[in-house]
Amino acid sequence: MKPGADRLRPAWSALPASLRTQIVGVIGGDFVGDEPAHGGFSASYAGVVTTTAGHAFVKACGADWHADSLHFLREELRTLAHLPPSVAPRLRGAIDDAVGTALVIEAIDGRHPGRPWTTEDLHSVARALRTLSTTPAPSAMPRAEDGMIPGFTRWHEIAADPPLLEALPHGLSSRVRALLSMEDCFQDALHGDVIVHDDVRSDNILISDGRAHLLDWPHARRGAAWIDLPCLLPSVEASGGPSCEEAWAIFEEHGAPPQVALLPVISAFASFLWYQQAQPEIPQLPGLREFQRAQADPALRWLATLI
Repeated sequence: MKPGADRLRPAWSALPASLRTQIVGVIGGDFVGDEPAHGGFSASYAGVVTTTAGHAFVKACGADWHADSLHFLREELRTLAHLPPSVAPRLRGAIDDAVGTALVIEAIDGRHPGRPWTTEDLHSVARALRTLSTTPAPSAMPRAEDGMIPGFTRWHEIAADPPLLEALPHGLSSRVRALLSMEDCFQDALHGDVIVHDDVRSDNILISDGRAHLLDWPHARRGAAWIDLPCLLPSVEASGGPSCEEAWAIFEEHGAPPQVALLPVISAFASFLWYQQAQPEIPQLPGLREFQRAQADPALRWLATLI
């Protein structure tokens, strides 16, 4: 499974000149070069920018570029300004003006997990999610139920779409009434007051000296402990790692609840993946539907074993 769009991100040179000048000004010194970071599902620039004074990880988007990418940069700016360093990389500076938006973030020297997934990497990620699940969220952070509903509640749409319903694998089309009933429990399952990342996957993680650093924070929410876990494990299985059930056991060693405790979240994320993979491709983000499709099968297989 390829964790990113089937195209290269924009180059550093594609950014407006005045935006590049401001970014270098935040880092200090004179521009030396950049190492672009490709992958992910954003049409903004991303990469490590080096100057004579040091280096930083930069995410930037021209004001007239992809509107969703610009929106998510601004959301991440607001989030990083309030998160402690125990949870997220430090925001060194930000630009948001008529020319564009840029985040200048502490650069982490590490590697992405999942190439392949190892038990050690899963333990590292489990420790990071335990930290999230025990860290009170800033009061200004939006609630998970306000950001994940209706996006993650798709069983009613699936039930109303005969081709999509009939194509459900693992015998789930015959159990749709139970899935619709479970969807009614989703809001309560999300409610809580700890930090939720809401997009934990291998390309949003860097492992450095055994610590998993969580990156890319535009979707962060205030919600219930461990609700990131059901949304991570299908991507682990789809990438050739252990099954969702096997991986969950590792996270339980670090305080995760039993699978059944988060069954409404497991079900909701499976419905999201199955619904979204059937939607038209987004021209600026080719490969997104394939990425969702690859995760949908393990998510639905896992769900079928639990209901």
